[in-house]
Amino acid sequence: MISSPGVGSGLDVNSIVEQLMVLERRPLDRLEEKKATYEAQISAYGTLTSALSTFKDAMDALNDLADFKKFSAESSDDTVFTATANELAASGSYDLTIDRIAEQHKMAAGNVFADSDTTTIGTAGDTMTIQVGADSFTVDIGGKTLDQIRDAINNATDNTGVGATVINDSTGYRLILSANETGSDNFLQVSYSGTDPFALYDLNQDRDSSGGFTAADLDAVFTFENSFQITRSSNLVDDVISGVTLELKAAGNARLNIERDKEGVKETVQGFIDAYNELQDTLDSLGNGDLYGDSTLRTIESQIRSMLNTEATGLAGNSFTFLSEVGITTGEDGKLSLDGTTFDDALDYDYDSVAQLFANNDQGYAYRLEGLARDLLATDGLVDSRESGLNSRVDYLDLQIQSQENRLAIVEQRYRDQFTALDVMLGQMSSTSAYLAQQLATLPGVA
Repeated sequence: MISSPGVGSGLDVNSIVEQLMVLERRPLDRLEEKKATYEAQISAYGTLTSALSTFKDAMDALNDLADFKKFSAESSDDTVFTATANELAASGSYDLTIDRIAEQHKMAAGNVFADSDTTTIGTAGDTMTIQVGADSFTVDIGGKTLDQIRDAINNATDNTGVGATVINDSTGYRLILSANETGSDNFLQVSYSGTDPFALYDLNQDRDSSGGFTAADLDAVFTFENSFQITRSSNLVDDVISGVTLELKAAGNARLNIERDKEGVKETVQGFIDAYNELQDTLDSLGNGDLYGDSTLRTIESQIRSMLNTEATGLAGNSFTFLSEVGITTGEDGKLSLDGTTFDDALDYDYDSVAQLFANNDQGYAYRLEGLARDLLATDGLVDSRESGLNSRVDYLDLQIQSQENRLAIVEQRYRDQFTALDVMLGQMSSTSAYLAQQLATLPGVA
């Protein structure tokens, strides 16, 4: 019995079946090509979704008038004080005289010890209470070495703002306490449950000529416009000039200048332009690639460009209603660019109107574009609907592909059965022919 195709007659059954199946697979190949196209489009829409999401976040970050109401604050002498300003500031120039900066309260032990890690202090049960401003905490000191007392203070979970260290001077070892923060709000006071083992004294000096050191000597004192004296516990002062934070550095006189930060605003607007151009790059790449000719992509591009070119009609009384009026134009490649001179002129002419043009919470361009991107990305929005449609087509093709594969399996088996039968039959015919020729050859020949 012949068990291998082609063995009986020499007929190349496998090759014949393979060539026939290539022809039979053509409908399946077309289905798989179509599926690959849809899957590439789905991937492209994933890229588009990511780009729109990034664009939306960028517009959302710009959708705040505070991003455009920027001020710069500069000191004429940074060694005296430095300054920063936020959107609550106002342009102006002020004279500041720093009489003294705030200090940390520091105390040193009058009593010294021969060592810091062997000699114990006091008796068991002795405690030390340290008050920092209005708050206090207590540590056990009895029977402990100087190093152990230092660690007990620094590691106390309820430490209210003081650090302890041990120094070794020419007379011996002594404890030093220092408030973590400056000013009278962090004035240190110490008491004991037993005998005072340290005799702490103030290291700070009398600075207000009161005749002796007091908590008030820890505070910063400065004069505003040679008229108003101001006292603060911290060298970081943010409650004197609206929207301005001062950092006091040293005694001296310097001028504070506050003005509109046009460069900062320009950077913000450049961020708007960069975000738009990055999205445009993605749209162009997809439109020339896997989404070539895609109607949904064209619709998205059209909506974005239309909004970019739509007048901000809701800005009543605003000096500017188009981006081109502040120096932002669209090039032949669809990308935005900024004319710095025109933009500076617009800021000088009407600073607030420029801010409203971008960040008004109804008609500002950043606000509207963020809303458009949000709508496009919404569930059942344009992008989601298109992706759902493509996924449904892939699912349908998967069913068709499976059906075709099942059909091809049956067709291939039928071809193999038919050609195997032909091979057997041809083999049998060949055997019969050989037998007959052999028999005929034994017959008497014709002389």
